[in-house]
Amino acid sequence: MGIGGRHGGDTYVMAMAAASSAAPAVTRAASRDAYLDLIRSWAILRVVSVHLLGMAPVALLWWPAPTFVAPGMPLVFFVSGALALKSLDPWRPRHATGRAFWHDRLRRLLIPFWVYLAIALSVTIVLDLMHSEEAFTVSWLRSALSAIPLINPINSPAGFLGMAHLWFLVVICWLLLLAPALVWLHRRTPRLLLAGSMGLLVGVSYLTEHTTTFVYAEVNSVSLFQFFFVLGFWYTDGRLVGGVVPARPRGLFDGWGGVGVAALAFPAAWLVWQIELPLAVHDSALVHAFLGLGWLSLLLVARPAVLRLAEAMPRLLNRLTRRTLTIYLWGWPTTALADLAVNSWGLTGPVAVVAFFTLAVGGLVVAVLMFGRVEDFAAGRVAQRSRDRRAADTPSATVPVAG
Repeated sequence: MGIGGRHGGDTYVMAMAAASSAAPAVTRAASRDAYLDLIRSWAILRVVSVHLLGMAPVALLWWPAPTFVAPGMPLVFFVSGALALKSLDPWRPRHATGRAFWHDRLRRLLIPFWVYLAIALSVTIVLDLMHSEEAFTVSWLRSALSAIPLINPINSPAGFLGMAHLWFLVVICWLLLLAPALVWLHRRTPRLLLAGSMGLLVGVSYLTEHTTTFVYAEVNSVSLFQFFFVLGFWYTDGRLVGGVVPARPRGLFDGWGGVGVAALAFPAAWLVWQIELPLAVHDSALVHAFLGLGWLSLLLVARPAVLRLAEAMPRLLNRLTRRTLTIYLWGWPTTALADLAVNSWGLTGPVAVVAFFTLAVGGLVVAVLMFGRVEDFAAGRVAQRSRDRRAADTPSATVPVAG
């Protein structure tokens, strides 16, 4: 069983086998973790809110202070890693193959992304036809490579405004492609994999911030968030907090353990911030990592309370969970367009602030209403609803009446 320990592995296997024998036909809805759903929904809404505050006509809430509050992307990748192990875990009686996992996850990501990319690319092409400046010239090679987001999709310098946030799709695609191999390593050397993930993060961050070594932006981002992706494996194993796996009532982050990790992570983030002096959290990979780890530790300590909150609003949480990718894809461009509109109209002061938030939030609501069904289609929810309706409309066989 590797460095993880024979006893701990057998405990986990027995728990999974017992759950499978007790409920051999577990539905997808029943296997959901409301805690993870709430963490992911909060993280995406937090990212959109920070974009709004960062682009508002005046500095709000002592900007960039909001970026230091529960950074969203470490939480998103933590949830993604937890769900990846849940699907791929070879110790579970029922688990997906790598090919099935890639098909499901990439379909969910790429179809909404392709719809967004088609619209964004159409806009950049129109701008290129209307302007002769070099800033509007479309790179057709870069545009073609953007179809599969393994490099940051920037089709033209002027079009960067509509593409800047798509780095997230690049990082998650790389980690999903690597997920089967990472799960294989986790099942053999979990501690070594986690330590290696932290080492990669520190090493790439040092090269980027303190040397003249050129590091691709994609490498820098993947090295940062793969640590939280792998940490999600430990959550699904029940190693971080108790209750996730019935056979493990306590984890490393329960109670004072999680508080202790936070007590180390927050000062480490402050120390690196003093050395590197970034403007916002996302300007330093190490500050982002330590601060993300500190907030994640507190959220893990508070898991019982967070879980109760999630279970108290199932309908709202379900709606947010179904639209997280759509909200992320369209949250940034609607914010950027609202900023352009306010500036072009010459608005200032409170009027500019009200107009900005009205246009940005209203535009995002309209975009979610228009394109949310694409996310349903990508996740197979449209087909599932059609099957459910056909089953409900099928008349049941008549029962012969005696006599």
